[in-house]
Amino acid sequence: MEDFSQYNGEDTVLRKMQLRILDILVEIDKVCRKHDLKYWIDFGTLLGAVRHGGFIPWDDDLDIAMPTEDFKRFIEIAPLELPKTLFVQTKVTDPSYRSTLCKVRDTRSFFITQYEDFTRDYHKGLYVDVFEVVPYPKVAKKTQKTIMRWLKKTYFFKTVKQDVNFKNLLATITFPIIKAAFNLAWGAACLKPKTKLGYEKHFSPYGNSYDKSMVFPLSEIQFEGKNFMAPNDPDRYLTSIYGDYMKIPPREKRITHIIYVDIH
Repeated sequence: MEDFSQYNGEDTVLRKMQLRILDILVEIDKVCRKHDLKYWIDFGTLLGAVRHGGFIPWDDDLDIAMPTEDFKRFIEIAPLELPKTLFVQTKVTDPSYRSTLCKVRDTRSFFITQYEDFTRDYHKGLYVDVFEVVPYPKVAKKTQKTIMRWLKKTYFFKTVKQDVNFKNLLATITFPIIKAAFNLAWGAACLKPKTKLGYEKHFSPYGNSYDKSMVFPLSEIQFEGKNFMAPNDPDRYLTSIYGDYMKIPPREKRITHIIYVDIH
């Protein structure tokens, strides 16, 4: 087994980040259990739980997912229930924040990634991403991935500050047309019965959807020695996203988001 301590060994900056983010998840879990809100650890967080028993050694974020009805209740309840050191970030609670992805931020830290916009003073602490899960129609996988890829690309072009160059000037002209076309395509697809689950369309990282039976009823899984909610069939779920998820990626694909971090 490869020694991963070079990434997140004891007292490394990355490990301190991971433990602070873990603290955020612990508090989210308390609120969700208290109010019977459904959530599950997702994406690389779930993969880390299965493959490593905790964080992927080089990972510096944490993802959870919630069905729409629970997500809506969470963003109402959580600001009242979470410790004062945590901030539920949405476009409503933080008007200078342009994204529609909910984050629970740690206010005692400052975390910079390559996507930050310093012309806006939104909260920039360490965070847990909270993905909204919605009903999806059953459409061809390739078609769905193509639509989601372009909707995500055009969305982030608008919400992330861009450099001024010819390529981006051309995108400024063409992306609204592309976005309208793919929104129309997704609207047409959604006329079919919605029998699957997926992510709010701008944040479908892998363009995938999955059967409800992979998720419900929820189970529990250990992550960093603590129990959190998880899909009831993690193997099928992770395979649908990553394929052979137990295979360790090569060093050049072990990506972190860190540009700068300060933890108080």
